[in-house]
Amino acid sequence: MLKKIFILTLIFTVFVNAEDLKIASGAGYKKVVLKVIKEYEKNGKNIDGFFGNMRQVSTQAKQTDIDLVIGDKNFLLNKSGLDIKNYNSLGKGKVVIAFPKDTILTSSKDLLKKEIKKIAMPQPKKAIYGIAGLEFLKNEQLYKNVKDKLYVVATVPQSLTYILTKEVDAAIINLTVALENKDKIGGYIEVNQNSYSPIEIIAAKTTSCKDECEKFLEFMQSTKAKEIFKAYGL
Repeated sequence: MLKKIFILTLIFTVFVNAEDLKIASGAGYKKVVLKVIKEYEKNGKNIDGFFGNMRQVSTQAKQTDIDLVIGDKNFLLNKSGLDIKNYNSLGKGKVVIAFPKDTILTSSKDLLKKEIKKIAMPQPKKAIYGIAGLEFLKNEQLYKNVKDKLYVVATVPQSLTYILTKEVDAAIINLTVALENKDKIGGYIEVNQNSYSPIEIIAAKTTSCKDECEKFLEFMQSTKAKEIFKAYGL
């Protein structure tokens, strides 16, 4: 079943079928969310998906009747400015350091090696994993020695792209994206979860969430959906 998917690189207004369920998500969870959507659409329902960094997603949700927003709990409840009715927890977000093929990292301290010349990471001012990545670097006493190596981009998927093209030697991303692309990268290492603030990924209901939205939320708690989320590190 064909579904409409909008990648948010700029904030804009879109016009979609008013009857379709509308879901927005952080770009770092695009593939796993789409997989869950595909399973749900086997029931004959259409879902419109919107993806971008969380500031873009929340802005889009304010401009259109988005039913459900998936992303970091702290941002959605405290910083998004959205009128959230309630939410369901989907799992914990985890920070990892990914590296390209022909490169091997065994610990976060390897970022200090002279062979590691460029490290991609999402924006610390906007992206959840940029914020967490910066916290990790500072709390692990790495930041001062690697700050000149950092190559800041907008989103997690963009950080991944530089790994795939081997334009950087390492990238700070989330576990979900690393697992989605495990056959395309050299590998990844999970960083100490105590070195950054906990990241809880939730599905937040807006005031637009009605009957079909509630049914999708129920599906997200099903065994099938949980298996998908677990397979992608949530």
